[in-house]
Amino acid sequence: MDKRELTEETKAKILKCAAGILRIHGSIAGNRICQDWSDNEEKSPEELFSKKELDDLSFNYELHNSGGDDYDEDYNGLHDEMVASFCMAAMIDDMAT
Repeated sequence: MDKRELTEETKAKILKCAAGILRIHGSIAGNRICQDWSDNEEKSPEELFSKKELDDLSFNYELHNSGGDDYDEDYNGLHDEMVASFCMAAMIDDMAT
């Protein structure tokens, strides 16, 4: 049996839903003592994305988060699960619109 084709509208709704779930995860991850990728380093954003991609993600996220005020070209917070969750949620929101 083949999968059913999803409309672009349905795909956009899926992205919005995933972004919401990531925000919930970010809130929960922010309350944990250990907020890193110590058990899954190969799945961390710093392993998956290039330096330029990390910088672009960090810049775009900080536009959402602080109007760009907290952007630092020498630092990205994507090693932290909470920040990564909020960042990915913002990027998914951008892709869904």
